[in-house]
Amino acid sequence: MSWDFLSEDETKFMRTIMSDLEGMPWAQQILAEMDTNNRPWKMADKAAFFELRFAYALHQSGIAPSYEIDGEGHSKIDFGFHFEGQCWKVELMRLEETLAVMNATHSWTEEDGTQWSKMLLASQHDSIPQSEEGETLKAVQRICQKMERNGRPHKFSIPTYALHVLLVDFRTFLMNGGDIHDQIHVAFGGNYVDSLYRRYWNNNLISGVFSEHTVVNGAVEARDRLHFIGFVTERSYESDIFGQATRFFANPNLLHHEGAHEAIKKWPLTGSCLMTAQV
Repeated sequence: MSWDFLSEDETKFMRTIMSDLEGMPWAQQILAEMDTNNRPWKMADKAAFFELRFAYALHQSGIAPSYEIDGEGHSKIDFGFHFEGQCWKVELMRLEETLAVMNATHSWTEEDGTQWSKMLLASQHDSIPQSEEGETLKAVQRICQKMERNGRPHKFSIPTYALHVLLVDFRTFLMNGGDIHDQIHVAFGGNYVDSLYRRYWNNNLISGVFSEHTVVNGAVEARDRLHFIGFVTERSYESDIFGQATRFFANPNLLHHEGAHEAIKKWPLTGSCLMTAQV
């Protein structure tokens, strides 16, 4: 069983987007890579759909982004664009549903034919794979690993003039994207949430992507090179939703509180929320 699926609303909106972007020169590469004309859409397409929804949101804001710009080494960054004099480099990733979540999901059918599903994740129990603690730790690890490849920095270079953003499709985390405490925990670490919401692994408080205590692969690169993480938890699929569905977390190693708020003013998609690391 899985909570992650292609809904009718999502697929309908993707058809609208693809039709609207068909004549845009900058969109031809991403549309061609999807190549869904001759086969049914499947779960593996959801990562490309996420990219395309972001590209469409930029398009609606009057921006024609560059797709797959040069990144660190031989890597590529999904999008680059300018807005109000600020250069942005944006990578997107989809936080896939973990095997633990799928194993913790159960379904049954009532006598009248009604189908139900529920997910039972343990909480506050160290080292249990099917646990909220395990999901938090895995999210931190997978986001950091995006920044490193084979022991070398990946995607983003040392910051210069551009602001670097990692947008994460966070819909599958704890089934529905979690709450604000979950997201703060993943981005900044357990010491930034009330003790009631703190999660531990092997009796150690789980640290976040931007925390100096995080030592997984890519953690150093995330602290040194990434200005913002944006957790995107879309609840519906329509125009002008992407910005509203994004909550940004500013890297305190690169941006102080005031600097983060000034920087995000030049983000083109309206309605986003910004969190900074202040205890």
